[in-house]
Amino acid sequence: MLLPFALILVVLLKVVNANAQSSVTITTTSGRLQGIEGDGVTSFKGVRFGQPPTGSQRWTPPVAFVSNSTQNAKVLGPACVQQFPFAVAALNELLFNNPQDPPTEDEDCLFLNVWAPSTKPTNTTSSLKPVVFWIYGGALVFGTGSVPLYDGMSLASNQDIVVVTSNYRTNVFGFPGAPDLPLQENNLGFMDQELALQWVRSNIQAFGGDPDRITLMGQSAGAVSVAEFVSRHPIDPPFRAAILFSGATPNSAPFSPTAFGPFNDFSTALNCTQPPGAERLACLKALSADVIRAYTNGPTSGIFGAVVDNVTSFDDNLNRILLNSTARVPQLVGNTQNDGTLFTVGQSNLSAFLDSFDLGGIISPDTVRALYPGQNDTNVIADAYRDIVFLCPASLWTQAFVQSGISSVFRYEYGQLSYAFCTYSSYITINLPIGAVFPDLQVFPNAGAFHASDLQEVFGTYNASTATANEITLSKTYQTAIANFIKNPDQSPAPNWPKYLPGNNTKTLARLAYNGNVDTGNFVQAEKSNSQDSPCTELWNIFLV
Repeated sequence: MLLPFALILVVLLKVVNANAQSSVTITTTSGRLQGIEGDGVTSFKGVRFGQPPTGSQRWTPPVAFVSNSTQNAKVLGPACVQQFPFAVAALNELLFNNPQDPPTEDEDCLFLNVWAPSTKPTNTTSSLKPVVFWIYGGALVFGTGSVPLYDGMSLASNQDIVVVTSNYRTNVFGFPGAPDLPLQENNLGFMDQELALQWVRSNIQAFGGDPDRITLMGQSAGAVSVAEFVSRHPIDPPFRAAILFSGATPNSAPFSPTAFGPFNDFSTALNCTQPPGAERLACLKALSADVIRAYTNGPTSGIFGAVVDNVTSFDDNLNRILLNSTARVPQLVGNTQNDGTLFTVGQSNLSAFLDSFDLGGIISPDTVRALYPGQNDTNVIADAYRDIVFLCPASLWTQAFVQSGISSVFRYEYGQLSYAFCTYSSYITINLPIGAVFPDLQVFPNAGAFHASDLQEVFGTYNASTATANEITLSKTYQTAIANFIKNPDQSPAPNWPKYLPGNNTKTLARLAYNGNVDTGNFVQAEKSNSQDSPCTELWNIFLV
């Protein structure tokens, strides 16, 4: 019996694909890892670095996982238990949780992933590859390294670097804000990140990576996490450079017992009504993760986050920078041009917006409008959110480091909502977005170059079926610039990208991909260093320092 040609072709393609990948084994402190080698990259996924933080170990600092056994490292591990804030839960899941095939969730989630170029160094020291350690965002309440957005294949293959992504506990599991615990044991997610980085330092040379050339890279809450790394490692930091996409922590509010409110409400709602302490904690540890998730993703839950403990998180970062009490490492810091739109979808009431920041009785709407002339209130709200949460902190953070004597600081702003106008008649005008604002990324109204829209360009994980030629080019250009910094953080990452010098007498703010410029030669436009900062200096910095 003759097989149909199509069936023969399918069989042949499967054979070719199987031959293109092969198994590879590397010995680490987590055991003998069985990964996959193919297309010039070896990948190891779902590598356990921490013991399961479950049962009696719930809400305890992570403990390193050590084994001599063989481990299957070919499949991504589960995400930590997620909390998706309610008003924009569906949008957050669309953007950050791969809803068509979401990762499974499990309280046992301390896993990491490694992508490394297959070509091993010829010398055990001089030719080791630089390493990037990625920390995802998600407001410290959701996020995982187990989604396609953060796949390290393209970065490792195209840029000849080792890429590591790692899970950390989020929301009430990782940042409980519990009076039942010692204050210094509340930021468990930051401790998970530290443990994962320790694993990388101990093991990455086996993958061809250089433990002395690790760059921390994070976005949003991941960038805040990187900032906290910088703040708490003033001596011999376990990394040599830092990249902060849309997130920095100039100063935080000092610790207040009100931080315990969401955890106390959570305990009461789940019928653990004992006074704060060991008995109440035991009651809560006896609950299943599913029961807890149902509450935290319900309408009565609060939002959980880091507390200032002066061990993992500080309230005086700017002073620490100026006093040389932080890591003295090169940094690349910035924001997207429309970082605020994702968080202000559907908002047009400026007074209500100010109330949400507890500024309603302090600042008038007209005062804010004057900072953003010629814009309607919807855009004013989005830009004000961007400035308060992302742009002004980046300005303060970079300025402090330059003032403290760190010369290798690079500041950027990514993308511009810029249009080419094509008029076909006196009645019809079509607006064609250019620059970093691509049609396949406009997934909600007024999106623009929105928060996290730059990540798929950095990781090279854009949708190949919908991406325009300009988007593909931009991804290659931007990814190369970021990799250049990872390889040598003391040199300009791209042509015309100078080291940052604050003030109005220099042009060192790098505008990236503005006005359709996506090629290596024109990707960076150096603008006046403080050109974006007037709302910060005129108003918002008062509330940030």
